[in-house]
Amino acid sequence: MREGKNKRNNENWFAEFLDESIPLWTNDPVLFMREVLLFEPDNWQKDVAYDLRDYPRVSVRSGQGVGKTGVEAALLLWFLSCFPYARIVATAPTRQQLHDILWPEVDKWMHQSPLLTLLLRWTKTYVYVQGYEERWFAVAKTATKPENMQGFHEDNLLFVVDEASGVADPIM
Repeated sequence: MREGKNKRNNENWFAEFLDESIPLWTNDPVLFMREVLLFEPDNWQKDVAYDLRDYPRVSVRSGQGVGKTGVEAALLLWFLSCFPYARIVATAPTRQQLHDILWPEVDKWMHQSPLLTLLLRWTKTYVYVQGYEERWFAVAKTATKPENMQGFHEDNLLFVVDEASGVADPIM
């Protein structure tokens, strides 16, 4: 009997922790990166995070190897974790860019977080909130045809386009 009560108390504490933390993280994606992902963003990455919080469209232009993919992965996980029934489409112009670079970066940051490994599930093409697989997820889709990007609807919808300069205008 005691074990069952302790489990309920732990579950209640965890639910209360999330109820208090998620609104803070929703309003401050940098706090989410630090506390949940143990990701310390550079100043320009902080600016991108706050821009995504504040504006419907954000574009980042920078050189190679500066941390674009890392911040994309971190913000994808922030959006998925903090917005109810979020739907995220992560895309890139090539399968290699998407499945060998962006998606493994999402996996890396997700599995570095003890919290997210409890809440989310990662597969080769999806990250979803456990128990809400059909409605609350991020999906990896190659941007090779416009129809790959169509049909996604939800109040909390995000498109992450890696290497956007390589994506054809009809797809964008």
